[in-house]
Amino acid sequence: MFTENVMWLFGAYFAGSAATYFLMLKSTYIDASGKTIDTLIENGFLRHRKNADGEVEILKWNDNSDV
Repeated sequence: MFTENVMWLFGAYFAGSAATYFLMLKSTYIDASGKTIDTLIENGFLRHRKNADGEVEILKWNDNSDV
């Protein structure tokens, strides 16, 4: 039933699927969370401030420091 050609086909399919998953992981999940936070800041839903080095710091909702 499973010949050598079929096993090579399944192996190649699995290797390609695994490579695609790892290559697309950053662009789908990691970058999406950063874009979501940036959008929430732009629309005023997250309180934030920029440090002297330009890094954005997200503030707690009850933080009374300067915004």
